Amino acid sequence: MKFLLVFSICSAVTAYCNNPMKIETQYNSWSECVGAGGLLIKDFSVKLEDKINKDKLYMNYFCNEVVAKGTPS
Repeated sequence: MKFLLVFSICSAVTAYCNNPMKIETQYNSWSECVGAGGLLIKDFSVKLEDKINKDKLYMNYFCNEVVAKGTPS
């Protein structure tokens, strides 16, 4: 089973989240995907600290299981 990391950037001021974006890397386990999401948030908070503070931004994420084509769901 493989998993994709999907995330959105949201504003606590406007209560708006952008459209979900996905990381093209396929992770081998749920745990690996969740860990990658945590690192993504950490990097986001460090690199964009001023903008995050100014605009009250936050990020949410989730992991989606990759369903192979032709596989019944």
